[in-house]
Amino acid sequence: MANGFQKEFKFQGSLFCDKDRAAYKALGCNRGLKYVINSKTLEASKNAVQKHPNGSIQGDALQLGGVFVISKKSGVLFQHLEEYAGDHVDVNELANTCRDLAADKSNY
Repeated sequence: MANGFQKEFKFQGSLFCDKDRAAYKALGCNRGLKYVINSKTLEASKNAVQKHPNGSIQGDALQLGGVFVISKKSGVLFQHLEEYAGDHVDVNELANTCRDLAADKSNY
């Protein structure tokens, strides 16, 4: 999966894989069929197929993720835990949070 990401996006930095999903567990990310197969995921999956008709699932299909902004000094500054497959973070909220955090140097 990491190799595919590096090739597709020509990413040259370091990637770290968490095969035991310890980070997911520590951050409280949801995992299981009830998060992947439910009424909310039907609409999200329909949209995903339309946007990415040739896409394929890589990794653990039952593992949900999230978006986290973490500071070495202050810990988790922002988090969005996915509640169902397709529950994406509001990018405007994330961008605003990052802007606010960048302005406040006390979190670094």
